[in-house]
This record gives sequence, structure tokens and C-alpha cells, in this order.
Amino acid sequence: MLSRNAQGLYWISRYLERAQHGCRLLADQLRTLEDRPVEEIDQTWRRLYASLDREPVGGSLESNLDDEDFMLADSYTLADDLTFESSNPDSILNCIATARENARQVRNVISKDMWYCLNVAYLKLSKVGIADIWDDRPGDFYLHAEDTIRTFSGIVDSTVYRDDSWHFIQLGRFVERVQLLAALIEAQLTVFPLTEAHIEPEWRSLLEVCEARGTFSRRYSLEYRPVNVINFLVSDLRLSRSIRYALARIVTALDRVSEKRPAREARRLAGHMAAYIDFDWPGHDLNDTDATRTVLRELRDRSRRVHDNIEITYFGYEIEDTPGT
Repeated sequence: MLSRNAQGLYWISRYLERAQHGCRLLADQLRTLEDRPVEEIDQTWRRLYASLDREPVGGSLESNLDDEDFMLADSYTLADDLTFESSNPDSILNCIATARENARQVRNVISKDMWYCLNVAYLKLSKVGIADIWDDRPGDFYLHAEDTIRTFSGIVDSTVYRDDSWHFIQLGRFVERVQLLAALIEAQLTVFPLTEAHIEPEWRSLLEVCEARGTFSRRYSLEYRPVNVINFLVSDLRLSRSIRYALARIVTALDRVSEKRPAREARRLAGHMAAYIDFDWPGHDLNDTDATRTVLRELRDRSRRVHDNIEITYFGYEIEDTPGT
């Protein structure tokens, strides 16, 4: 397929995965405002921003922990920054807008239903601001926005022919997912290190964001031990929002699109990460917070290199048979 079409599909998928992740983070964060002490609300905002590598507009996170009204106003500003802020390229609105623009440029290779769903999602989101959603169950807004992205994903999964178009969509989705999950778990360990007594609701919250709480409870009971949570989200091959599962999907997609132009470095890196989790991770001391964070940073770095090699191999390569001048 044409490189510009492959690139458009890849980035549609990446930006929508990023937007969905943002919706889940904010829906979870707004739930904490209902019944949690301000110290914990402050910590979860720090986890959220650290996981997104983002500083708030106007400065760092400095909260007045003695004033609940101030904390609520601060939450209003922070939610606006992550949802509607035009200068934030990773705000939910900007992610959906960029995905829509990529879709507009590849209308020839996506279905009418895919375009309609994404276009409607953008138009609805672009007509509201934080003031419009804040006073009336703002958490529901993020759940509805996430449902729209799920609808798009459902259309893709049920209608797209399993050719290169499908595989580039999968690559975008799961390369993004590896980076987001590794960053989120690392941020969790930064704010809630294992050397301190763990706050069970925050580890339960991490599972909620990753859509894994119910499955975790069936496997590990209702005791949310941090080591079990980390291990589950990193290494479980059957959990769709685990790092290991995402790596398996990347490897499969690369194998399918590499028949004519193999992305050898991307395949090597993805395979190496998967093998590390399968064979070295079980012997890793998860109680060593610094060492675990180092591993997660390495996984993020390698996933960025996977992306770089995909870009070079499929989107930005030189045409080999260009006539001489």
C-alpha cells in the first residue's frame, strides 16, 4: 500500500489510543474527587501528569492541601489542560482532531462508517469546553468520549479487511499502548514507591484505568498487593492491556507487513522485549522500586525505537529506483 496511507492509518490508531487513555485517566481521577482526602487527590494528579510527561500550563503542580475548595478549582484547571487546552498537543480534543485530520487524508482507504464515527466525535467534542461539562457529572463526559472511540475501534475490528491496512492500524494501537502503560506504571511507582505502606485504593485505581480490576480480582483475590498488580499489567499475555500482550500484537503485525520490506530492527526490538518479559522478568525483584522503574524506562525507550524504525522503513524511506539526474 502507499506509504502515506499506511502512515495515516498508523497515526489515526496511535492518536485514538492516546485519547482513550486520557479519557480513562480523567474519569478515574474525577472519581477520586468524590470521597478521597485532598492528600490522595494531589498524589493521583501527580501520577497522572507524570505518566503523560506533562507540566500544567503556567507552572508545576503546586496544591494547597489545606483547602479543599482550592483543590477542586485546581482540578478544574488541570482537567481543562488535559482535555481542551489548544497548546497541549496530547489533549483529548487535539488527539481526536489530529486523528480526524489523518482520516481525512486517507479517505480512500477507510470506510464511510469509520470516517462518520470519527468526524462526529470531533464535532461533538469541539463544541464544548470544561465549563460546559464540569457542573454536571464530568466523569460521565469522559466515559461517553471513550465509548465513541470504542465504537470506532469496533467498526475497525468488524469491517476492515485483514490486509496491510489492518496491520498498520494494529501497529499504531499497540506501539502507543506499550508506551502509555510503561509510563503509567513507572509513574505509579514514582508517586507510590513500594518502600512505603501502599494505599490500596491507588493500586485498585491503576487496575481500573487499565480495565483489569475484575480480571485481577478473579486471579489474585481482592487483595491488591502492588507486586501482583505490577506483574499482572506487565507480563500477563492474556490481558489486552498488558505490556506483554501489546508486544505480541506488535510482533504479529510486523511479521505480516514485513514480507516485502522487513522492518528488521523494529522486529528485533519488539521480540527482545517480549523475550525479556517471558524469561528475565519472572526473576526480577519487583519489590526493588528503582530497578523496576529502570526496566519500565527501558521498555519505553525500546518502544520508541520500534516506532522510529517503523517510520524509517515504511513511511520515510528513499525510493530505491529513482532515475538518476
